[in-house]
Amino acid sequence: FLPLDFVVSFQGKDAKVRTMDGPAFAPKHEWAMKNNIISGITLWQWVPLVWRRCSDIDWWLYWQRILFITILATINTVIGAVEWFLWNPTVQSAVINPRPVFVLGHPRTGTTLIHTLLSLDTQRFAYCTTFQCGFPSGFLCLGRFKWLFAGVVDKTRPMDNMDLSLDSPQEDELAINVLSGGVSPYMPLVLMKQEPEFRPFFTFKDAASVGGRSAVKSWTASFMYFLKKVTVTSGDRRLVLKSPVHTARVALLLQLFPDAQFVYIHRDPVTVLQSALNMADKTYWYSYLNRPTPEQILDFVITQFETLFDAYEADKSLIPQHNLVEVRFENLEADIPSEMARIYSVLGWEGYDQTVRGAVEAYAAKKRAYRKNAHSQLNPVLARRIARQWARIFQIQGYPLPSTTVD
Repeated sequence: FLPLDFVVSFQGKDAKVRTMDGPAFAPKHEWAMKNNIISGITLWQWVPLVWRRCSDIDWWLYWQRILFITILATINTVIGAVEWFLWNPTVQSAVINPRPVFVLGHPRTGTTLIHTLLSLDTQRFAYCTTFQCGFPSGFLCLGRFKWLFAGVVDKTRPMDNMDLSLDSPQEDELAINVLSGGVSPYMPLVLMKQEPEFRPFFTFKDAASVGGRSAVKSWTASFMYFLKKVTVTSGDRRLVLKSPVHTARVALLLQLFPDAQFVYIHRDPVTVLQSALNMADKTYWYSYLNRPTPEQILDFVITQFETLFDAYEADKSLIPQHNLVEVRFENLEADIPSEMARIYSVLGWEGYDQTVRGAVEAYAAKKRAYRKNAHSQLNPVLARRIARQWARIFQIQGYPLPSTTVD
């Protein structure tokens, strides 16, 4: 997300390190200054964050990244101040459509695919873009100059080669993590060694205060402010919001938007784990401010899956039946147009055949040429571990246990 053409990334020379359970993670990108999830932060959030977490940072490894973020934060602060002066009255008066659509599901289950497909319905829906989420404090001012940033994101995502641009639908939690100063479960991608400390930010049910302020109030204020800013650019269309961590926040989201609707997608847990581990190795290293052990990364991936599943199962009954549709990724992949028609029907959205089906079919035809990552089989030790820990998930979602786990 960085607004500098001269930014380069150097491959780390460290050998791969393998956990006892199997996955190998290769420390890399210590000098990378791109693809950092907090590149849009301002000094108002950055300085307190560094002050609180000073002892958690591996300064000797990442001093260059910290320096670069500090320079960016200074620039973002100036732009943000100008934007606040020019746009704040408009932002404060913006009225968010009271019926957003939340796309739920664990990372790597197909949430991006659902998000992208829904974003094709431009008459009905609006969405947060990569540019808006990358620069949440200044995108209203910078919008007319967005073309200057065209070369600062890769054309495809690092973990799966899916198309990526500044206009692509993006996860709103990236913006909220920055605006709230790290009150988000995305912070382990910056400070993975302290990952357990950020777990309360999934549901906020047991979250303590941060910097003397209620965590849930900090997150909510940042969330609603960001949605107001997006509304300024999108008008009164319904927002389609996708951040996997929202899967654990059904109760909180319904407090904010009682008439919200939800699309939940799930996928074979074995495939999800394989893909999530691949993503961890290919993308997380761009943002770390300390170097985690392979075991810490693996525990984060496994624990996050359980946390999101358990919280969703506990709270999904709060959603009125006509406001929730559950999707099996395998069914969506097999027939995208038909499964999208089912989503529209269940949620009571009219006009699919007349306004959207053509765009969906065109996208589905294009996607048939896309080659998914080929993942190696799980190490038997890891396969047995998830069979034990995720047994209830396999059973409830109707997926078979890996055959290698059968004793």
